[in-house]
Amino acid sequence: MKIVLCCLLLAILFHPGQVTDESAQSFRIIPIPTRENGYGNFESIVFMSKKDLDSFLTNTSTQIGWNNRQGFLDAVLNARVDFSKEALVLLRHTEGSGSTKVAFETPVLQGRTLVSEIEGKPFPPGYGGTDDMAYYCFAVAISKAHVSQVELRASQGGLLPRHLAPSVLRITEK
Repeated sequence: MKIVLCCLLLAILFHPGQVTDESAQSFRIIPIPTRENGYGNFESIVFMSKKDLDSFLTNTSTQIGWNNRQGFLDAVLNARVDFSKEALVLLRHTEGSGSTKVAFETPVLQGRTLVSEIEGKPFPPGYGGTDDMAYYCFAVAISKAHVSQVELRASQGGLLPRHLAPSVLRITEK
């Protein structure tokens, strides 16, 4: 009887639906339009509160160059970031040619640092690409309890691929 009760208790405690992975709770990728001319209006940024985000959205509403601001706005607002527990991070990237393919790798939690990588791919041999700037952005909602900073590692692609210096965005309450 004791063995049955013990097994039952263990089954309840370790039910697969209750076991959670800390990194899965630490962040979620927000699906925003990846490439947008309007992203050239700002750098990577952290929003710790709804007030911060609202201020940003108001300030960028009159900036020229957006080709689909509404798509960006809808995606950010539909993400329903809970600023009491989460921060919103926009990771922006620039490429010298619109022909460059860009990949955003799934971030990895290392301690309390969320490491994010944006990689511009080199052009195939013999291909010159286009001569226009391209702006990319990726959004991540992060747990304030699990993440203290986001490290962005990026490389530009095109004709002359190069690694950029890493940048760190701190997750701190004002």
